[in-house]
Amino acid sequence: MDQPQGTAARLAVTTCVKPAQIIIQSAQRVAAELGVSYAPRRNVTVETIFAEVKLNRLLIVMPDRWLIREKEPKVVYQYHPNMALVRAFNLVRGARDLFIEATQLKVGDSLLDCTVGFAAEASLAAMTVGPEGRVVGLESVPELAVATREGLKVFPMHSKILCDAMRRVEVINEDYREYLITAGARAFDAIYFDPFFEEPLTGAEHSMSPLAHFGNSEPLDTDSVILATRVARNRVVIKHPWFEQLPRAVSVRVSHRVETRKGRLVYSVINAEIGGPS
Repeated sequence: MDQPQGTAARLAVTTCVKPAQIIIQSAQRVAAELGVSYAPRRNVTVETIFAEVKLNRLLIVMPDRWLIREKEPKVVYQYHPNMALVRAFNLVRGARDLFIEATQLKVGDSLLDCTVGFAAEASLAAMTVGPEGRVVGLESVPELAVATREGLKVFPMHSKILCDAMRRVEVINEDYREYLITAGARAFDAIYFDPFFEEPLTGAEHSMSPLAHFGNSEPLDTDSVILATRVARNRVVIKHPWFEQLPRAVSVRVSHRVETRKGRLVYSVINAEIGGPS
């Protein structure tokens, strides 16, 4: 018998204890989408499910959240908008937000977030561009893409404006290295990268161990950043802790930076090139 490959070799989908029928249906739907097994919970512990499926990772469907749990080492990822609520409140009050200032997004614009993570800034972007605009977030790890996509749909949020924005974010399971090749010239007004770095910024979402554990730790792809300048209509923005960490081929193209007073958080802006990808 052939051994399962790819995602199916590491992952199964289950639910919370005593799930409603709609939760079971959601879990079965996602299991089929990912090409992995569905493990009915049957009022047993997660440890029992791990023993039954003989895999090290579970995607757990709950009414208001989606979890990814690793057996060894024991790590849990749960979708959460992080600081998006506070930043959304500040934006509504007219306060400065470095990300919005760097991307220069306005109503009706489009953003491609190449490293969507917890989708906090993608949600702020969706709030800024409104229903007339579009925000697409890319995640290359299949189960992480699903957990974030579905989490955006069900996470309880008291702020209606942010809740509506979160629901509009489109999360696609694809590596930006591949997506940018076929995206077409000037397909998005702005393109955004928030990649992992060797020295992550303290307090930044990518310094949080669950996302770092489950996410794609590949370094910033220089060729893709250059390609992004042709796919973007206006600008490419890269968030990073230190300007010196940018690859040389990228840093020489930076037109300006938007940063905190002490420069601990930097958004480097690269102007889009005229013309499409060659």
